[in-house]
Amino acid sequence: MMNPRRLPPLPSSASSASAADDMDPRVWRRLPQPLVDRILACLPTPSFLRLRAACRRFYHLLFSSPFLHSHLLLSPHLPFFAFVVPAAGHLLLLDPTATASWSRLPLPLPPVAGGPAAFSPAAASAGLLAFLSDASGHKTLLLANPITRLLAALPISPTPRLSPTVGLAAGPTSIIAVVAGDDLVSPFAVKNISADTFVADAASVPPSGFWAPSSLLPRLSSLDPRAGMAFASGRFYCMSSSPFAVLVFDVAENVWSKVQPPMRRFLRSPALVELGGGREGTAARVALVSAVEKSRLSVPRSVRLWTLRGGGGGGAWTEVARMPPEWRWAPPCPYVVVAHHGGAGAGAAGFRVFAYEPRLATPAIGLLDATAPVALHGMHDG
Repeated sequence: MMNPRRLPPLPSSASSASAADDMDPRVWRRLPQPLVDRILACLPTPSFLRLRAACRRFYHLLFSSPFLHSHLLLSPHLPFFAFVVPAAGHLLLLDPTATASWSRLPLPLPPVAGGPAAFSPAAASAGLLAFLSDASGHKTLLLANPITRLLAALPISPTPRLSPTVGLAAGPTSIIAVVAGDDLVSPFAVKNISADTFVADAASVPPSGFWAPSSLLPRLSSLDPRAGMAFASGRFYCMSSSPFAVLVFDVAENVWSKVQPPMRRFLRSPALVELGGGREGTAARVALVSAVEKSRLSVPRSVRLWTLRGGGGGGAWTEVARMPPEWRWAPPCPYVVVAHHGGAGAGAAGFRVFAYEPRLATPAIGLLDATAPVALHGMHDG
């Protein structure tokens, strides 16, 4: 009787890891091209941007509608922080994950000769950044994707304003923008009276969008343009100061209401943020994060997080987290910020920070023109 043939021994864990990391290039060459494209569509946006220089075909996938559609559906969500420095002409992206790192992209804004930037960063949503015109009067709102260098403008806002607060909610086939407060009641006076809402939807007529009738802000509203807005479940939320309150705008009803904050006193620098609402199917929620200072509290100084249950004026806040006493610091930014118009440093140039998700595909921006916007100056790293 013949002895059965012995099987070769299993490779060690180290050799298995090495084999998994170093795939035979001959295997890659034999893979069907649609399968390779499918694999690339599953990569996070920063990883694909690094890979696009490998060959000409990978680079041209940036201009392939089927690939961009697949990437929009398959690529994972990656939360970044975007430090927008319009006077310096670029955007700084901070990846806050375990391997925290910085990157830099040029801003796709129209050049302004001999002066500071004519547009200031105002909001961010779904891979798009919104820039508001600095000049007082009827405002122009630009939407830009700094990854693909696409730029499109909304129609001019119907109400003249000075420095309004802007909210933006972008989806695959829709854009909602709110421009609120700082109504110019005279050439020398402003009041927080109203808000204008722009709606563009592929299913609406016209799909390029329209400005809805103005809505009235609650009495005694005091908005801060730098605080911005958060969006969740069809409502925009923004902070009102002196005293603190949360203003809620129901887009469908075109009506504003007011919600009391979790604490009427002791809040320091409160901010509203959006939680969830990604491809995982979780419903978006609005949260308030703020420093709390009161000498008689068990934790005299802390940073706390509350979420809002229910919408409109009947919502209730629930404390869900307190920030730990030890913080993990981000690595120093390797890029020097120098303003184009003579200022030096981020303090002189001024910047805004947004929660930002880099995306290759932002199809909603195409609603703003009869044809899709064209790329500006090509795509390159800063």
